[in-house]
Amino acid sequence: MRCSARTPLAALSLLAALSLAAPAGAADLYVTGGVGMSFGLGDTKSKNVFNFDSTGNDDDNSPVYGGAIGIAFPLSELIPWRLRFPSFDVPYFPGHSVHVSGTEDFHFPGWRTSFELEGQTGRDYNIITDGPNANTPVISNVKSSSFMANFRLDVPIQAPLHVFFGRLPMLEPVTLYGGAGVGASLNEIQATDSALGKDSDQGFTFAHQFKAGIGYALTDTMHLSVGYRYYDLGTLQVGFGSGDAQVQTSLVAHELTTGLTWQFYHLPIFDR
Repeated sequence: MRCSARTPLAALSLLAALSLAAPAGAADLYVTGGVGMSFGLGDTKSKNVFNFDSTGNDDDNSPVYGGAIGIAFPLSELIPWRLRFPSFDVPYFPGHSVHVSGTEDFHFPGWRTSFELEGQTGRDYNIITDGPNANTPVISNVKSSSFMANFRLDVPIQAPLHVFFGRLPMLEPVTLYGGAGVGASLNEIQATDSALGKDSDQGFTFAHQFKAGIGYALTDTMHLSVGYRYYDLGTLQVGFGSGDAQVQTSLVAHELTTGLTWQFYHLPIFDR
């Protein structure tokens, strides 16, 4: 005998709740300022004038600070299409199934969506690894500033919790966010060689980052963020003299971040 449940599953209820989540208002221009702590991890390969190769890794930490300017608007404006999800049955035992009701008019929720241009500086790492012997380590001092184009999506946590626990007013301003960015890193590396002393180089490398954390709406125009950022600086290299001696360092950073955002100008482009 076929047995069907004629009420939607909790997952479908959750989907419906998410689609009704409070929108992020119309489009707004904003500025963000932030500070954090960066933990850099470096892998170094070196080759001195005597063709002695050495490898190693080290870590160092540094403050990081910067800011961004961007635009925020609801996700439903970025993806305005309406979708239809058909009803279907999920069998879980021969002759038994659970019925999942579809929807004729699903549209994406109004979650806060941001695009921004960001600049970060202050990163300064000393990466010390083994050289030809214990008395001649390879020291790479790296200073880095980044210029990134970022995307970020804030998801309110109240909407899914409402399905199971009802309305929780204290959590309405809270969001979980995730984002990514690509851009350029301006790096300066100064390295030592046991025979030739110090040399340095400076230039741009391709860089990318991923971030996630918790957001909190202090007011309609002020937002606080606390989170984590993974930042890949790329590979830096410095050569010595006209020979083959060189030091090459690949660096990534794991960062604890804080940020305060102020929406300073309302754009009417999405107003109906």
